[in-house]
Amino acid sequence: MALLAEGILKLHWDQTVPVNVAHILKQMGVRLQLQNNLAYSALLSISSDNQPRIVLNQQLPNVHQRYVVAHALAHVALHHLRPGREQPIHIGSDFRLDFSQHHTAEANDFALRLLMPEPALRFAVEDMQARNENEIASVFAVPPLFVKQRLSELGLALSRAPSRRRHGFTIDLDGVNH
Repeated sequence: MALLAEGILKLHWDQTVPVNVAHILKQMGVRLQLQNNLAYSALLSISSDNQPRIVLNQQLPNVHQRYVVAHALAHVALHHLRPGREQPIHIGSDFRLDFSQHHTAEANDFALRLLMPEPALRFAVEDMQARNENEIASVFAVPPLFVKQRLSELGLALSRAPSRRRHGFTIDLDGVNH
């Protein structure tokens, strides 16, 4: 699963942050539709001819929308939904998920890898010297809770250097050895 998220980033990510999830959707052929008054965070469907579509609740805040779309894209990429089926996606404002559902845990992990790619997160911590989760969350347009989770999983620690406010950046991975 980690390799799949990294592969999608390698194919479709322009190396800017926050990651342009809508661009990745378009490149992968996933249709996105916004809708008011949707009863869920999103409704994911795969048509009988294998065309994925995400109907997103337009009333959600931007950070919430980004995560819901990345989470839904994870379900598509990981083939959690068969053609001809649909799945409502419920993600509360506190971003708590039911991790007893294996597919939910996989989709969450994938979404965090997609929204906070390791090279960009390392750059933010090591080169930009971000000093707290809120600063990084602002750059990646994700909740601070996700930054903390991703930093822990990568074994990264924040320095206590003076903060520098950044809204986004581009990194060059061409010369980086992986």
